[in-house]
Order: sequence, then structure tokens, then C-alpha cells
Amino acid sequence: MPQSHRRADGILRSFVITTSLGLGVFASSAFAAELSIKGNLTETLEGSDNYFLSNSPLGPTGKSFTAGTLDFLARTPTTSYLLDTYYSYYKYFGPGADSQSLTWGTPAHANFSVNHVEQLTTYNAAASWTRSDTAVTNLAETGVASGRGSINTYTASGGLTHDLSRIDSLTWNALAKTVSYTDDNGTPYKDVTTTAAWRRSLSSTTTLNSFVSFDWFAADNVQESQRLFWKAMTGINSRLSPRLTLNVNVGWAFVNAYNNGLPQSSAVGNGSFVPLVGSANSVVADAFLTYRLLKTTRISLTAAQAISPLSTGQLQKTQSVGLVLSHDINRLSTLSFAARFVHTPAASGNTAFGGQSDSDFFSASVNYSYRLTREWHTNLSYTYRERNDSTGVARSSTVLFALSRDFTLLGHPGAINEAQRERARARAQQSVGYVFPNFR
Repeated sequence: MPQSHRRADGILRSFVITTSLGLGVFASSAFAAELSIKGNLTETLEGSDNYFLSNSPLGPTGKSFTAGTLDFLARTPTTSYLLDTYYSYYKYFGPGADSQSLTWGTPAHANFSVNHVEQLTTYNAAASWTRSDTAVTNLAETGVASGRGSINTYTASGGLTHDLSRIDSLTWNALAKTVSYTDDNGTPYKDVTTTAAWRRSLSSTTTLNSFVSFDWFAADNVQESQRLFWKAMTGINSRLSPRLTLNVNVGWAFVNAYNNGLPQSSAVGNGSFVPLVGSANSVVADAFLTYRLLKTTRISLTAAQAISPLSTGQLQKTQSVGLVLSHDINRLSTLSFAARFVHTPAASGNTAFGGQSDSDFFSASVNYSYRLTREWHTNLSYTYRERNDSTGVARSSTVLFALSRDFTLLGHPGAINEAQRERARARAQQSVGYVFPNFR
């Protein structure tokens, strides 16, 4: 195993042991503490004719992916402590993998969070570490599998929500993170984001939400690249009928990017960070509509114009539409279909955000899931992806089979399941501006 991976694994083990000990102290000292431990093991096999969406694929690619999670939750009447751990191992094989400098990796993460509830105020704090594959992450975000090695991200966050009245509440959150790469071509950076939001209940079925966020980014490069990114949005979440739910948000985004150091070199390596300079602003908006056609059939429609920070720290502007249709065949099996189109416009008049050229991305998938027992379940899916930009057209077809087992070691997993659903919803919202957000 490479030295950087061994070092990261050591950090992870130390983090997990230290946090687990802290969790035990909290649980033992708190009155009427409830402890739950839940896990999952998943084995996934994939086969694709162009897994990395290359313009000139070398041939088919296979991938084996083994992943495990272990979550610890301690709860008192007013406070909860959650430790979420994840570790995985993937291996590529076949001629299509010959273009990759690394054919295996170990994505992982560990997250410890604390939530404390008082009569009118809820407090939260969290710290996390994540290791992700650079090429796969860039492919999911931008449609191009660039970069080598892994991305290491450390974050610390905190915030609170205060009820002003029966219908009004204010929320403030702050998050600081530092990002580094195992590959020397990656550009480390620091990023601080703070958000203030106001929520008002207009009725039992409708809420008004408004927020403003500020993001400061600083790259560790000779140009000393920095960025200020503001975004303000307001919207309505409404359950229009027992079957129809609509969420609409609209706002404005402004960015100012500049360099404090040496001028940029004319020689920029493939997949490396390119410092952006200039200012820009744009309307941002999104809409989510969910309708229950039948008792067992649901349809979701999405549309968005988004400006999203990528894992490289750069900003990407996208315009997207999507459709998801899901049908419960019976209590054990579900069939779903999803389609998505994303357009990334080229930068015009400035380089604060936007691609080098117009790019179009399309993906469509069909997924069948079946629960074998209460703990064992399977998934079988087919996905088609296409990228069309100035370099040409790249297409891929991928088949995936997954076998998964859930297990509970202690207590009841219900609270952990709810926390996982909340994180999934947050990740889905954060990935609105990505071109292939469901790519592993």
C-alpha cells in the first residue's frame, strides 16, 4: 500500500479510536443514554464499455467494489452523538483500465457529530475526514475523469437554529475545510463557508425559506488564488395536495476571483488546477416537483440553474433537467427509471466561472432492487452516459450488480436510519450542479 494511504489509514484509525472512546464517555456519563450500533456490507460488480467516458476508449472495464459502514449513536433526552465510519476497496481490471495510473483505491470517511436541543435552540457541531478517488470524483462532477490518486478532505463545522416564534426560525452554520491531494499535480486549498437562513411557516403545508451564504476560498499555489462567492436565495416548499409536493427557489450569485501572487505559468498540466480571475454574477434557481401517480408509483421532476463549487475548488455553472419514475412492484421489489440532461456553458466576458467550451451531458438508467430477506437486498442496473463537447462525443454503457447486508449490533437502528436519510438529502442538494451526481 502506498505510504500516503498508510498514513491516511493511521489517521483514520486514530480518529475512530479516539472518537469511540469519547462516545463511550459521553454515553456512560449522560443520564438514560441509549446506544445503537448499526452497519452495512456491500459487494458491487460493474462492467462498462467505456467506464471513464474517454473519447478513445481502450476497451471494456470491470470493477469490483467492496464497502462497509459502521455507525454508533448515543442519545440522551437532549443530546445525540453520532459517529459514522465508512471504508471501501475497489479494483479495476480489463483493457479499459490501462489508461489509469492507479487501478485500485480505498475511499473512506469518518464523521463525528453532536446535536443538542434546548427549548428554543438547537446546537450542532461536527468534524470529519474523507478520502475519495480523484478521477471518479472529477467524472461525477464535470464529466471528465481527470487527475490521479486520492483527495483528502478535513472539515469542522458548527451552527444553531433558534425559534423566534411559533412560525419563525433562524439558522446559522459555518464550515471550514482543508483539501489536499496524494498526487503532486493537485492544488491544496482551504475553504470557509458560512450560511444564515430564515424559515417562516405560512401554513400547515407551506413554508417560506430564505438564505444567504458566503464562501471564501484560498489555493496553496504560487499565484495565491483566492475567491469570494456570495449566494442569496428565497423559495417556497409546499405540499399542494396529498399527492403533489413542490419546492421552488430563486436567487442571485456573485463571485470575485483574484490572484495575490506570481502570474500564472503558460504551461498548465492536464487535470491541474487553473487559477481563475475576474468577477461574474448570475441568476440561480431550482425547482423540484414530486407527484404520486398511484399508491405504488411516484414521479419526480427537477430543473435547475446552479453555480457549484467542485472538489478542485473551482466553480461550475450548469443548467439541468431531470426525471425519476419509481414503481413498487410489491413489498419486496422496486423498479425505477431516471434520465438527466445537463448543459455547462462556456465562460463569456470573464473567467470567474464557466467551462472552456459548451458541453452537454446526458444520462439515463433503469434500476431493479429486490429485498431477499429483512437484512439482505440486491440491485441490478443499467446506465447510459454521454458527453458532447469541443473534444467530440464520448458514450458509455454500464451494468451494475450489488449485494448488500444490513446488520444491527446493538439497540435500535431507527434513529441512525433517519440520520442517514438526512445526510442523503443534504448530499443530493449539494450535488445539484454536478453532471453525473449518481456516479460512484
